[in-house]
Amino acid sequence: MGFDMRWAETCLQSLDLVTLFQDVLGWMAPSEGCAIATRAFNHPYRAHCIAQRGHARIWEIRLNRPDVLSAKLKARLYQTIHKKHPQPLLIFTDRQRCRSLWYWQRVDSHHSLVFVTQQPFGAWSARLSYLAEYAPAWGRLDLQAQPVDCVEFTSQLRQQLGQLSDSITGIENSCDRRWYAAVLLQRLIIVHILQQRGLLDNNIWYLHNRLGHSQQQQPDIFFQQVLRPLFTQGFALPALERPRSVSWIGQVPYLGDVFYTHPLEQRYTQINITDAPFESILVWFESPLWQRVSNSWLVNTMGLAFEQILTDEDLKNPEAMAGEQGPCCDLVINQFMLRQLSLETGPSAPDFWDILFCGQANHLRQLVQTILPQFSVLDPACGVGTLLVELQHQLVDIYSVIIGQLGHSPHSQLDIWLKGVQTENSSLLQTIYRRIFKHGLYGVDINPAVVDSARLQLLLGLVAIAQHANDVEPLPNLDFNIFKGNSLVGFIRVDEAGFDRLRAAETLLQGNLLQPLAAENYRTILSEKNIALEHYRSRAYLLEELQQGIPHYAQLEFFREQINQLDAQAQAKLNELLLVEFSQTLGIQFRAAQLIKAPRKRLLGIEDIVGLQPFHWGYHFNHVLERTHGFSVIVSRSPQGIFRPTAKEFFQQFCDLTRKKNLDMRTFKTAKRSLLNADPDVAKAWLFYQSQHSLMTDYFYRSPQYEHQGPLLKGQRQRTQLRRHWLFMERCFHLLAPQGICGLLVSNDIKDSPRGMALRSLLETQTENDLHMSLPDTPQGTDRCFLWFYKQ
Repeated sequence: MGFDMRWAETCLQSLDLVTLFQDVLGWMAPSEGCAIATRAFNHPYRAHCIAQRGHARIWEIRLNRPDVLSAKLKARLYQTIHKKHPQPLLIFTDRQRCRSLWYWQRVDSHHSLVFVTQQPFGAWSARLSYLAEYAPAWGRLDLQAQPVDCVEFTSQLRQQLGQLSDSITGIENSCDRRWYAAVLLQRLIIVHILQQRGLLDNNIWYLHNRLGHSQQQQPDIFFQQVLRPLFTQGFALPALERPRSVSWIGQVPYLGDVFYTHPLEQRYTQINITDAPFESILVWFESPLWQRVSNSWLVNTMGLAFEQILTDEDLKNPEAMAGEQGPCCDLVINQFMLRQLSLETGPSAPDFWDILFCGQANHLRQLVQTILPQFSVLDPACGVGTLLVELQHQLVDIYSVIIGQLGHSPHSQLDIWLKGVQTENSSLLQTIYRRIFKHGLYGVDINPAVVDSARLQLLLGLVAIAQHANDVEPLPNLDFNIFKGNSLVGFIRVDEAGFDRLRAAETLLQGNLLQPLAAENYRTILSEKNIALEHYRSRAYLLEELQQGIPHYAQLEFFREQINQLDAQAQAKLNELLLVEFSQTLGIQFRAAQLIKAPRKRLLGIEDIVGLQPFHWGYHFNHVLERTHGFSVIVSRSPQGIFRPTAKEFFQQFCDLTRKKNLDMRTFKTAKRSLLNADPDVAKAWLFYQSQHSLMTDYFYRSPQYEHQGPLLKGQRQRTQLRRHWLFMERCFHLLAPQGICGLLVSNDIKDSPRGMALRSLLETQTENDLHMSLPDTPQGTDRCFLWFYKQ
């Protein structure tokens, strides 16, 4: 149902809950049982029913003292009301009606959210939309992200992506075609959401009208003459720098470099697409299923669908997976924040939302001065970023509540922080997102297509709750938050002395004896990169001092090119250092797989290391690892299963070859030997894939970074089957900061497997107490669990 969002925001900002639910959201006044009086822990409480729809009821409980609120008290009052009136939503308010805590329960878990007057409205627009549309058939009220029909949505998305990919000409590689189709579709999703907000020339049918107008001129020119100019000369440039030739685009927001020319467009210069897939996509955008999924807090349904398609992953129960991610992220954030505030974490203690609701000045001061500026989150196998999106939403809520609480606080030091936030940007929402990304929301994945999608999915979180153009002008750049690379290979700590020796040795070999004095050492490269990155992120107009009138985009390209050159310079030297570690320190040789004979050994070369796509954490995340010695929170749904060559992975890496040869994965599995003997091209690719896998395996067995992957027998480490998720567990342990929390959605084989004894011992002895294994709202006997631990 439609409702007046501005009126809803006014009511929420004054906590006029009766008007909000009954007059704005369309709920009924309670028919009977309007109040319940009860006692809990020797104190009286009175709950007033303010609205109902079917069996669902909204209850307000006013507290004389906010600091009495705890997890135990919320659960007791909820159960008391639930016995008489199922499906309650409890809203606790203070006497001044300045703050509120919204509480509900699922099957085996409970959830809280806080809203304080004067805080940014943000994601509450989506929550109020849910309450307005709520139907009794949906069951319990739940303000958290709920999965839509994931199977049906994934099927529809696969169809749209397939049509778009098949219509692309000018990209020969089929994997690159699918990658480009995914980027283009997600850009269109961003544009469509802005269109729905009326932010594209004040026209909610902007794309539809542009498509129709182009077809009146000539068929099949929409991509070349409308979309590409709209992206690269419209959204990618500030209004004053747009060429007159694209004046037809009207008033559209400046979205920044997310709409720059994509690397695939630079590689393939003759890309073209017919109109048919765009017609289909715009019709799909109007479907009821799409309308539900595009809601900001349901973005994980979209993310999981993109991930299944781009990685050819077959999720057994995507709805359950989408629903479990929110509670898992909530758990680690709650545990981390309480420990950082030196508060109890037991089941009867207040949770972090209770602390935010209470809003004590000392807790707020710790959060804004110490905890949040040093807070960093990592997903080392981020995929399309579904877990990062969940954490992003929670951090937006935390920042918003703190801003609201500080509006009621007379503390001078906190007031300085608040004024800084309010004056940093014309949009408070934009400021919150920039601080979240700047202080640390990071991900790494080896698949370039999902890395692109992760960046776009995170930006969708901002776009979906934006109400004004300045909320998205420009969109934050996430190229230096989400990286492509192999998370399991690369330096966590950089040997600076070794790096500098390589530079000096290289210069001496070139015959210039004076050059070492001027050669850039590791620390200099790092410093120059960080300075350029700071200018790039802050959009500083440093070049105005040199020459007036230099376009904004030219300045950004200058800093971006400088960063890319420094990154390439550092990556090359770090790869050389890694070659030394592989070949000299670990004694690894390259074992070239053969069809019949034993592998042929040879010395490693730099091309072998480059082929592993190592990601050097110590360089790219030096600001995190040097400042706090690791990441505050690591959350991941890491790859599962035995680490070994598989037909599925081979088909993903050599998709063009397998399509060209008309290979079927099932046939390849059953008749691999005969196929390899019959086709030298397939045999060459398979042997290369196997050889790279053997190199990785040797590294995992020999590297001290993975010394707990197998059990010890008489002091010797035993070679057992490597498991992907166990490798990620040990990697995450080394990346985690002291007093940090790691949470992993994995299979539960680590719990009882004798082969996991060494890894389990590491995690249990080096972390606080024991490993915690749980998965909210999941039936017993499932093979998945949420394993989390707190590093000492």
